[in-house]
Amino acid sequence: MNRVINSKKGYNSIIQSRRTAWILGFIIIILGLISIFFITKTVTTERNSARTKTITSIEIQEGDTLWSIAKSHMTDEYNDINDYIEEIKFSNGLSCDRIHAGNHIIVPYYVDTVR
Repeated sequence: MNRVINSKKGYNSIIQSRRTAWILGFIIIILGLISIFFITKTVTTERNSARTKTITSIEIQEGDTLWSIAKSHMTDEYNDINDYIEEIKFSNGLSCDRIHAGNHIIVPYYVDTVR
């Protein structure tokens, strides 16, 4: 009887050890993936830091909207077109989205910096 109990304890111990090894392996893999994500993010940020924000003045054409202008001038540094439109409005002192053909507006964008 004791021998059966001891062998069950040994078997349970082996199962517990294997389970612990799987859990530790899974945690190590997850931590590795998270590390790769942050390293990639750092490299992207360093690459983007080699770009300079600049502006250009464009003449508003008939049918142009802030949305169409933002869509054609927005660079990868901007994540959201609505935020980019707000920056265009701020740069030009606009309080609404209304623009008129023939007027000029300033449009910010990013270019590669020459090193």
